[in-house]
Amino acid sequence: MKININRDIRSVYPQPAERSLRFLFAVLLGFFIPLHLYAGGLFDRTGKKGEGAIPENFASESFSDAGSLGLTRASAEEIMKNPVIILEALCESYPEVTGPEYDENAGDWFVFLNGEKFYWAEGRLLQETEKASAGNWRPFVDYLYPETTPDPSFFSDELISSLDSDVLSVTRATAEPYYYGFWDSLYGGNDRISLETHIRRFDYLGTRVSVHTSIIEPLKRVEVRILEEAEKDREVKAFVDSIVRIEGYNWREISDRPARSNHSWGIAIDILPENWSRKNVYWNWTSYWNEEWMLTPLDERWTPPEKVISIFEDEGFIWGGKWILWDNMHFEYRPELINLQRKGYSGV
Repeated sequence: MKININRDIRSVYPQPAERSLRFLFAVLLGFFIPLHLYAGGLFDRTGKKGEGAIPENFASESFSDAGSLGLTRASAEEIMKNPVIILEALCESYPEVTGPEYDENAGDWFVFLNGEKFYWAEGRLLQETEKASAGNWRPFVDYLYPETTPDPSFFSDELISSLDSDVLSVTRATAEPYYYGFWDSLYGGNDRISLETHIRRFDYLGTRVSVHTSIIEPLKRVEVRILEEAEKDREVKAFVDSIVRIEGYNWREISDRPARSNHSWGIAIDILPENWSRKNVYWNWTSYWNEEWMLTPLDERWTPPEKVISIFEDEGFIWGGKWILWDNMHFEYRPELINLQRKGYSGV
């Protein structure tokens, strides 16, 4: 069922008294967020860019939640029936991963990473010692990356209801966790101390950012192409000029769900524009003052130029603006999802 974005949805959301309280909270939030960032060093007293950090309770997403919300699950489940499709995408995307091969004794497909087998295990990518507990984990690839941004004007009543704040908080808090053994092996550390030996800080798009060493070269190629494009495209130049900071590595978990943010491996960046606290940049921030955040029209969300998004995708980065729980400042290195998309396995 398709809906009109301007329809009356009062039956789904809290009534005026509660809305008034949320509005008051939004006003206070609008005042204290910039104040907190000022105190943390986002801007020094001269108004220049500083080195402060985004508050940790405003962590952007880990893997997309499109799968858990059912938007692309049918497509993802379809390719789950053929493990080789995803395993080959992993091998083609990460030089450290080889295979796939079939283990007759285990009755399962696997790939090699750093001398160790990671079994398909119904899509969980588990080490042999964890295979018996496959049901405790969420599939490693549980959604497919869309080619276009989901338009809220076509969301179904069912999807909108699932995005209600109360429903969503339960869904996210009770979701099965991912098994991080594959990720930890790929990026060299399952704890903060070991992981940080692979983190480097470097100049990027006019600011500085800390990321995993494995994505520095792809990011540099992105930067070269963006700066070249900025010389001939006003929109891209305006985007580059608007950047006030870029967040990268930050060892943290997502506050309302059992998941580690991809920032914890240093494989994601958040690009923040001028006056970002007054823009629709990230669903979670917007939801503090707008209970109908999921219906925010695409043209009312801050969005990088299409050319910028395309350049990032060409180098293996997915854009969080294509998630139902949209995170328009967010790019993360998931070349296997780009690989699958370009083979025709994409979300809707």
